[in-house]
Amino acid sequence: MRASRPPQRDRGFFFDDYPLFYETSETAATAYRLDLRQRAMIQANREILEGARVLDLASHDGRWSFAALEAGAEHVIGVEARAELVGNARRTFAEYGVAGERYEFVEGDLFRVLQRRDFDADVVFCFGFMYHTLRYPDLLRGIVKAGPRHCVIDTKVIHGDEPLVHLLVDKAGVQSNGARDRVSHGRNVLAGWPSVPALRLMLDAYDFDVEEEFDWAGLLAEHPEAPRLGDYATGNRVTLRCRSRREHPDRSIADRAHDDARVPAPV
Repeated sequence: MRASRPPQRDRGFFFDDYPLFYETSETAATAYRLDLRQRAMIQANREILEGARVLDLASHDGRWSFAALEAGAEHVIGVEARAELVGNARRTFAEYGVAGERYEFVEGDLFRVLQRRDFDADVVFCFGFMYHTLRYPDLLRGIVKAGPRHCVIDTKVIHGDEPLVHLLVDKAGVQSNGARDRVSHGRNVLAGWPSVPALRLMLDAYDFDVEEEFDWAGLLAEHPEAPRLGDYATGNRVTLRCRSRREHPDRSIADRAHDDARVPAPV
């Protein structure tokens, strides 16, 4: 796997030091977009990532798992449905000398993995995924089951003051679209863009409070030259840091299992 360093700019970008990530995905791997997203999703959350165990859902080529480790996370687990992206992540981590005991990438259907495997995470990432599914209860139940203190969400949204979801169909097989799962039909994956009130309502139902919404307008005002960030500029994409109301720092894994047993598993 080869990658050339991008053209010199008047300031360094995070992934300029790790240029393989400019080549390991077909999805929005432009320098400005990656850099400003790293600031919003990772750098702005450095205090909750220091020493944390991170579960990265729909981890793609591992770019944000890697950035989390660089921000001080102790360990990351990425879950990704597409084999080629899991392979790229593993090769890139090996190329950059990340110790094997600090990460794991799991290939498989996200919902099956969340249902069948027990995770013990401090922080859960859900970046670029919520608008590729309608299975919000399965997703949020899986996040709760992992027991995190925080969940960081980055997603496309619709405008509005009502808790609504705009329905659409993703075509599986395109890297930037949803992946097939047990409830999809052929290439058709039902998906939805929620409004921010819908996100807040769903998170509240699963005992998460929105602790902070990242100030994308402020960041973009500082960088008017940044291309390909129109979704953030128009408010059609948001980054939220959420805190669990179920936080019990001294709660054992056995206690978590007891709590989980009280709630029926998804079918």
